[in-house]
Amino acid sequence: MQADKKGVSLNAHLLRVLEIHLMNSGFGPTSLTSPSGRLFQIRCEPYLDNIDETTWAFFIDEPKYEKERAYYLIGIGRTILRDWNVKDKATVSKEVGLALLAYYNRVGMEIDRLVWNQYPGPDNDGRRVLQVSEVPETLEEFFDLLMTEKWSDKFVSQDEKSQDLRRGRQEAALYR
Repeated sequence: MQADKKGVSLNAHLLRVLEIHLMNSGFGPTSLTSPSGRLFQIRCEPYLDNIDETTWAFFIDEPKYEKERAYYLIGIGRTILRDWNVKDKATVSKEVGLALLAYYNRVGMEIDRLVWNQYPGPDNDGRRVLQVSEVPETLEEFFDLLMTEKWSDKFVSQDEKSQDLRRGRQEAALYR
C-alpha cells in the first residue's frame, strides 16, 4: 500500500526503507541526526575549483519525506589550501565541508536551517567560503577545533525555517 501510494514498485520502496534504516544505523550514505532527532542525508558534488577557491555543493535531504531541505555551497579559499600544503584540493574541501556540517549539528543547529551572512543578498545565504583569518595554521588543528567544539563561526546563524521553506516551498508540499 505504501509503495502504491508513492507511485513506486514494491522493490523500490523496500530498497528505500532499507537505505533509511542503514543511514540510521550509520552504515548508509553520509547522514546526520539533528538535535531534534530528524535524519538528514548529505549528498555532495564539486561546484567550483578555480584560482580563488575550491567549493562543493552540499544537498541536505530528509529521507523521511524524500525532500531536499537545503542546498549549501561550502568552500575553502586558495590561501588556506596553500598554507595547509594541500595536494588534493577537492578531497580536502569536501571533507572540510562535511566536518563543518557535523560541527554545526553537534553544537545544536538544525542543518537545514543554516544561514551565512558572509556574502550579502538572499541568494547567498547558503554560501560559505573559509578564509585564512578564520582558521589555524594546519588542517589537523582545524579538525581538532571542530571536534572539541572550540571553533566559532561568526558568519553562521540558524533561521526559524528550513532553507527550502525560506525559498518558497509550501509547507504542505513537504508531506506529500
